[in-house]
Amino acid sequence: MDYVKSKSFTLAHGILALLVAITMIAAACSLSGCLGSPSDEDAIRTKLTSELDSIKNLDDSFVNEFSESINMSQLSVYGIDGVAFMKSYLDGFDYAIDSIAVDGDRATAQITITCKSYTGYQGALQNAVTDITANPDEIAALSSDEINQRIGEIVIGSLDGVELAATEPVTITYTKVDGQWEPASSTSGDIAAALMTN
Repeated sequence: MDYVKSKSFTLAHGILALLVAITMIAAACSLSGCLGSPSDEDAIRTKLTSELDSIKNLDDSFVNEFSESINMSQLSVYGIDGVAFMKSYLDGFDYAIDSIAVDGDRATAQITITCKSYTGYQGALQNAVTDITANPDEIAALSSDEINQRIGEIVIGSLDGVELAATEPVTITYTKVDGQWEPASSTSGDIAAALMTN
């Protein structure tokens, strides 16, 4: 009987020790992030996806900020709402996160953007201007406000039929600051440049 009691006691202590060990490992993992915490690549992908989705979904705050950053207000002379122009330009925007590489507290993400072709837009705009200037008598009969209105119609009309095109890959640099991945300050400029050069 003593033998059975001692084995029961030993078994109970063994199970208790195992439970304590599992609890300590679980606590250590939750503190260090090994259970359910995203990897650096996942954290960057999530942050980047959130930012790019704000463009893809034509988020008003992004469109307003982007419109202001490239001074779209100058189009108002032609009767064009800069925000409406940007929404039309970004219609069909999409992206692919091609790769994410982490090296310590620095990382790079490479993305490819698909949006209306800026080169295609410039070509369509040039063709529209050539068509309208082919009849100088028609233009001469217009007031300056009417000319500006006509220019606005040409700018918007030229944008409507532009095909989507992929940009060259864009590399975004990240730095880990206080445990959070932050994109380089040049990121929005890099994305804007890609949007205007495809």
